[in-house]
Amino acid sequence: MEDKMMGLGKAVLFDCDGVLVDSEPALARIAAIALADFGAAAKPEDFKPYIGMGEDKYLGEVLKKYGVPYTQDVKKHVYEKYIELADDFVEPFAGVRELLVELKNSGYRMAVASSADMIKVEANLRVLAVSDNMFDTVITGSDIERKKPFPDIYLLAARRCNTEPAMCYVVEDAVSGIESAKAAGMTAIGFSSAHSAEELRAAGADYIIDSMEELLSVLK
Repeated sequence: MEDKMMGLGKAVLFDCDGVLVDSEPALARIAAIALADFGAAAKPEDFKPYIGMGEDKYLGEVLKKYGVPYTQDVKKHVYEKYIELADDFVEPFAGVRELLVELKNSGYRMAVASSADMIKVEANLRVLAVSDNMFDTVITGSDIERKKPFPDIYLLAARRCNTEPAMCYVVEDAVSGIESAKAAGMTAIGFSSAHSAEELRAAGADYIIDSMEELLSVLK
């Protein structure tokens, strides 16, 4: 009963790429393949500095490096490639599904808060394959004007979960996401899938986890 009561009034807000699903390496590979069709010889490692900032910056900054203009047609093509290949390239992180069920049963409110556009988030949630009512809300880059590292997306998630920011735990793999969570006045938990523990801690992470199974012990 104690565990059941522990979560009441609290919310866990998850980034999606690199947190719920192991998609960051897949996206970088797919994006490099897709950008080659526009004459940009991008490499997967080119995208790392822009993880978590939304696709416009993620793709646009890399294209700028190669002197190729960024258009919505570019993003559309990358999304088409991603949706086509997601089931082959993207997997949920170990223990994520079981973790979500346990948090739900313990009374936590939960949200997905991703800077990516809805079409990509939907592809990732399809791979995640959890029930439709698992999350109280799903927020994407289409819902906000200012992307991470601004706090807007997490403040919106807190409002939709009917939870005060101080009662929210954010799980993030990206430096910009940690900065967003701290700017929103929330507890930031860094998941070291895309960035090192040192990078996440320098960005302000309150806790570092190396696997999703560790999250429950942090929350307790």
